[in-house]
Amino acid sequence: MVADPVPPQIPPPASDNTEASEVITIKIGHVLNEESPFHAASLKFAELVSEKSGGSLQVEVYPSALLGNDRELAEGLQMGTVDAAVCDSSTVTGFCPELQLFSLPYLFKNSEHVYEVLDGEIGQELIDMFYEQSGIIGLAWGENGWRQETNSIHPVTCAADMQGLKIRTMEISCHLDYWKSLGADPTPMAWTEVYTALQQGTVDGQENPVQTIYTQKVYEVQKYMSMTNHVYAPMLMMMSESLWNKLTEEQQNICKEAAKEACAYERQFVSDLEARAIKELPDLGVELLTNDQIDTESFRVAAAPIIEKYGTEMGVMDLVSQIQAIGEKY
Repeated sequence: MVADPVPPQIPPPASDNTEASEVITIKIGHVLNEESPFHAASLKFAELVSEKSGGSLQVEVYPSALLGNDRELAEGLQMGTVDAAVCDSSTVTGFCPELQLFSLPYLFKNSEHVYEVLDGEIGQELIDMFYEQSGIIGLAWGENGWRQETNSIHPVTCAADMQGLKIRTMEISCHLDYWKSLGADPTPMAWTEVYTALQQGTVDGQENPVQTIYTQKVYEVQKYMSMTNHVYAPMLMMMSESLWNKLTEEQQNICKEAAKEACAYERQFVSDLEARAIKELPDLGVELLTNDQIDTESFRVAAAPIIEKYGTEMGVMDLVSQIQAIGEKY
């Protein structure tokens, strides 16, 4: 069982220095385009915050890295130069190594398993850890989605098919080790460089959630896609501590409630978008293999030692064990 969560040491509201009539503008940024779930979540957050605050809080949304890339957004949150942001949790693991547990391959069984973990005590415990180590307020967990493999060389139906493929990955140690264990050549690269690298054949493939492959038009430069569901990538909606301190307790609660509702909305948005993408991608020239056409067990076998190694190194094997225990019902 999960231990009783320790209440997060989030600073108290500065209720005496915020006038009731003052309108506070919150600028929220993300790196994806205006068709993305991150943008949908940000717009819903803006709508809900304005509605719930009676207009005393207004949110402006800045997509497509207009406020900076993921690292710049996170560093801006720490410095107070960015008010709020929506990021894949993997991009802020440098501030809280424990969040790397979401990078462990095949840790989760399915989306129901994920949501039970994120929306429960473990999810709150991780948000508390993140605040304690980074000084950034985690508001709510949203979704980036299940990561899938694409390439321009051949279909991938089992772990052995990854042999020799040069695949773009994020610069995350357990990802690199996992792909190496499959015989692939993982190549870390900034997302802004990926499309051109795929187009020019600098790398053979990449791995990302369906919605990213679809909305960022990765399908234009990749022929094969396999629904490997190898890693689940949560999104984290965040706010700077400096802005948080300027809000009244009521305004803080409004932001939390709005974030949770926006993230729930965004999860459904992702589900609907992925269903549409899976239906349309074959007509866009992609040879798509669904999860039931994949030898998932061959990938799970390769993932087991990676989970053990990195779960131990990160000091999160207790959390990993709790997550796997929850997954037994799925």
